[in-house]
Amino acid sequence: MYGISVEGVIHRTVLEACRASERIAAYRHVRLSTFGRLRSAGFVLLATFDHPHFTLVLADLSELTVARLGACFDEPIPNPGRPPSA
Repeated sequence: MYGISVEGVIHRTVLEACRASERIAAYRHVRLSTFGRLRSAGFVLLATFDHPHFTLVLADLSELTVARLGACFDEPIPNPGRPPSA
């Protein structure tokens, strides 16, 4: 089994989450999804570390699994919490 770190935006906007998280602030772009889309595609999300961190569980790293995961996310957007000059 494999895992990918994700941040859950719960009770706040994406902008607020991007500004508040040091982990997210480091990224120039972010990709958005929902827990519903991920679960509908058969992925499991486990609450790990500090809130709002989750681990998205992957059964394997096959091309099919990676493609299924990619289809759950919107196209990358500029990180709304990152200053324009950063």
